[in-house]
Amino acid sequence: MKEIFQEYGGILITVVAILAIIVVITAVIGTDANSVMGKAFKDLITSFFKQAQTHIK
Repeated sequence: MKEIFQEYGGILITVVAILAIIVVITAVIGTDANSVMGKAFKDLITSFFKQAQTHIK
């Protein structure tokens, strides 16, 4: 077990962190993307990418 963590520890931590982020986003949005929280989160992400694209050009 110690050898596995020494070899793959960073990868395992990264995978767990990504899965945790996915779980939190799913919990916020829920199964209904038309809910108040889901719409607010979708608008936040959309505006973020729009602003990022204007700064790239």
